Amino acid sequence: MKQYGFAAAFGLALLAALLAAPLLGAAPVKIRATVWVGDAELKALNSLTDSYTATHPNVSLEWINIVGGGNYGRDKLQTMIAGGDSPDLMMLNTGQFEQLASRGALKPLDDIINREHFDMSLYWPQAKGGISYAGRIYGLPRDMSNVILYYNKDLFDKAGVAYPNNNWTWNDLLAAAKKLTLDTNHDGKINQWGFAVLNIVWVWAGFVWSNGGDILTPDRKKIILDNPKSIQALDFYYGLSTKEHVSPPPGSLPEQSWAGDWMLTQSVAMGMFGPWWRPSLVTMDKPFRWDVAYPPKSPKTGKRGSVVYTDMWGMSSTTKVTADTWSFMKYITSKDGQQMWTDLIGARSISPVKMVAQTDKWIHYGGSSGQIILDALSFSQVPPINFGNGNEVETIWDQEFGAVIAGQETVEQAVQKIVPQVQQVLSGG
Repeated sequence: MKQYGFAAAFGLALLAALLAAPLLGAAPVKIRATVWVGDAELKALNSLTDSYTATHPNVSLEWINIVGGGNYGRDKLQTMIAGGDSPDLMMLNTGQFEQLASRGALKPLDDIINREHFDMSLYWPQAKGGISYAGRIYGLPRDMSNVILYYNKDLFDKAGVAYPNNNWTWNDLLAAAKKLTLDTNHDGKINQWGFAVLNIVWVWAGFVWSNGGDILTPDRKKIILDNPKSIQALDFYYGLSTKEHVSPPPGSLPEQSWAGDWMLTQSVAMGMFGPWWRPSLVTMDKPFRWDVAYPPKSPKTGKRGSVVYTDMWGMSSTTKVTADTWSFMKYITSKDGQQMWTDLIGARSISPVKMVAQTDKWIHYGGSSGQIILDALSFSQVPPINFGNGNEVETIWDQEFGAVIAGQETVEQAVQKIVPQVQQVLSGG
């Protein structure tokens, strides 16, 4: 009886192990996934895939890296979906996933999450907010990015300017930027500027919010950008370029494509970027000392502001491989998957997994004061493009504020043009 009992127990244990492990004879499964990443990230994704398929030998991933398909691959992906060629898995960002969810192109995951009792407390609360639309969850978080102040310590030291501190206001930012705007080669032309003005909502929204203003109503049905507090903040922000001239004017650095290049070449001393930019500074060809700081406070309110974007992995509503796609999504957003990603690619954006982002390796990446990035989540808000047609709205204000930077109109004039155009979009016109 004892021998039979042992054999039975052994048999049951073996059966349980076989059921728990992927069957070697399982039917082959291919997951098609779209991304919009650089070579280094694509290589890291392939390494993550290899780690996953080592225990799921019947699964293969086809990574479709969209290059030149519009911002974040949006145009190309929409064409694929419209043509009946939807990928099973999609890398999506704020504004993009809401648009697809509103059209029924993404599979809601609430039922799967509830059925499995999947522990969503693994992620930051802000990450969970960034994967929800109309009360339903449409993905798992890939990474998060808020916006903080970066500064060049070497340029600050050369100019005898104190580093940004926790009490900095807009006035301190401007005062420092003026001292850091210099003709360093004494040829009569400015060739170093104090601050990089980026014409993008993920920077200027923080100034608006910190000043007590707002952009859209919470239900995303009305634009309120024309209130005095918002205009005052926008006037300060864009005025750093148009009035104070502490940011490179259009055409002054034609060989450098964007504000990140301005900082990397030490043409500017400060700029507002996300944590995803730290690896660019760590891998510079001509290194300089740098760090991050909190966004400056509004002198009117004493408050700070920042956005928090969430990139996510969404599943097609038409996929035929739901279970396998969900399994892979869980893996790459798990603690182990996220730690492997950080080891492979560096501490780019904020890991949605709290335990990974709170490690010393992530916080002090590149020797930076990365705890500031995590602490800034407390006042970071979802950007005002987190709805179905957010990309249309973003295009409108990008164009008008671009005219402000070019000196073709004032902030007030731009806002007067933005409001009716955006309201038409919000009203379904």
